Amino acid sequence: MFTGRPWRRGVPVDESVLAAMRRKVPLDVPVSDCLLRVLAARGVTGTSELEGFFYPSLDQLHDPFELTEMDGAVERVRQAARDGERVAVHGDFDVDGITGSALLFETLSALTVDGSRVRCEPAFIPDRATDGYGVAGRMVREWADGGVTLLLTVDTGSAALTEIALARDLGMDVVVLDHHIFEERPRATALVNPRRDGATYPNPELCGVAVAFKLAQALRQVDPASLPDDFLNSVLDLVAMGLVADQMALVGENRILVKKGLERFNDRSAIRPGLAALLSVAGLDRGFPVTTGDFAYQLAPRINACGRIGRVMSALELLLTHDADVAKTLAEEADRTNSRRKEQDARLKDEAIAAALPYVRRGDPGLVLASSEWHKGIIGIGAARLVEQHQLPVVLISIEGDEARGSARSVPDIDVKVVLDRCAHVLVRHGGHAQAAGMTLRARDIDAFREAFLAALRQQPQSGPVPEAYDLDLDLNHMSMRDIAALVQDLENLEPFGSGNRKPVFRCRGLRLHQPPTALSGGLHLRFRFRGPSHANGNGEPALAREFLAFGCGEAWRRRGDGTLPGNGGHGAGWQDRDWDILFQLTRSTFRPRGGAYDPVQQLLVDMRPAGST
Repeated sequence: MFTGRPWRRGVPVDESVLAAMRRKVPLDVPVSDCLLRVLAARGVTGTSELEGFFYPSLDQLHDPFELTEMDGAVERVRQAARDGERVAVHGDFDVDGITGSALLFETLSALTVDGSRVRCEPAFIPDRATDGYGVAGRMVREWADGGVTLLLTVDTGSAALTEIALARDLGMDVVVLDHHIFEERPRATALVNPRRDGATYPNPELCGVAVAFKLAQALRQVDPASLPDDFLNSVLDLVAMGLVADQMALVGENRILVKKGLERFNDRSAIRPGLAALLSVAGLDRGFPVTTGDFAYQLAPRINACGRIGRVMSALELLLTHDADVAKTLAEEADRTNSRRKEQDARLKDEAIAAALPYVRRGDPGLVLASSEWHKGIIGIGAARLVEQHQLPVVLISIEGDEARGSARSVPDIDVKVVLDRCAHVLVRHGGHAQAAGMTLRARDIDAFREAFLAALRQQPQSGPVPEAYDLDLDLNHMSMRDIAALVQDLENLEPFGSGNRKPVFRCRGLRLHQPPTALSGGLHLRFRFRGPSHANGNGEPALAREFLAFGCGEAWRRRGDGTLPGNGGHGAGWQDRDWDILFQLTRSTFRPRGGAYDPVQQLLVDMRPAGST
């Protein structure tokens, strides 16, 4: 009813594997078979894998010196500290660049080598409107005039041939800490980038702030006394936010960094004042644990907004300040700026709709639209809206200098990942799944990519519905609310959720609707109630007594209604006697009603169909 796709269960797990896993799980409390099956399907079955999954630690991180040229970067930074040189930090205006600049500034400010320190200039973030994308030449000249002898760039610099050449000509060495693609190596003293040609580092999914963290890790590895004992832990909140905001895969090393960063975030005695203030203005200071979803949808947009349309340095000041009053003022500024950013989101939608019309009118099988005015953080939402409007696969592209980042969304019967595979010759990198994918390409190749994308679609029109994957069957008819609450708590061991580690999806079959769905938010969302047994194993109120929320599914319900279903001009014929199969997710509820009891669980409806459908 909602996705228009058939359903497919995930990888089945052999009972012998589960039996072995039960003996290996390194927890003092038993875990459910449900959790074990999800872990096994995701390849986490061995003793060391389970130990690392349940007890991630910084000791499990890769050796930072496996990054090409990290040794040169460390030696140059240590020399600068030893000689008391004047040093500058240059970042970028998105969350990754801002958090990376804050982390790098704190690293340099805390670093001691042979009793000496660098003299660190205030970190600098370019203004998008006045400085443009990349390294700001005006600051290079200003720093040179002020006696700076070492410049470190984070989340930028790999393609800054002219500006780094200028810095070298003016007597500055440059260390680049970046993850963006580049054609020609600049004249940097060291360039640390996990995505450079020939790189062998095990985790190419590091973003800029994570590369800056690896520098700090390397500095402590060479000389543990050069940074405070708890320094690496103290900056993990910045690393976690940058990794999530830049949509890096949350597996392996990245999962460790984000999970430990979340622990830092949720330690109210250790959280930095700026982030505490940001949680407050976002309404996230009510005692619930901060999640990756909070990063992605609440915190990162407010910081991004400062770099997009506001005063970008205010975001950096927010992360670095130790003054709670200053933090409160800056967080409120970020919140106001974000409200203006939401207006821009609406404009992006309007601009994209207008830009799409010529291609729609000429009958293109898909849409590829690009602009330097669109932020990479909102193009996915815009692409989804265009898919809904035109029922075509859509790619929206954000241009940043020589590089472009795209977000693709598709219709149920076209696997956009397969289409992108056929365009690999004009893409630097791409990944994703059947209905949503992302890509990186050179800005100069956008037109060539559009032609390749359309050609691939013409080769594979209507490739057949792409299945909606689910993990397990869960029989809600025989579970109580207490059972579900325990399962939700158990599944939290799988967090943090994100790219590469999605929240589990379950199937339940043969349910009866208690009543037609209730429309919420003007029909955008729906609320469902199913009939449940009067008891569940004698263990309290049945799970089916709880409502299901279907976010963003109102239009799909109305569009797929055929006159016999509720929500399409009446109650419909026979809905009371029809059995339904559903796909759903279970998550912790963060909604506290003004009156009444707090329900710790939220049941989210992903899809539904008449029972027995194929």
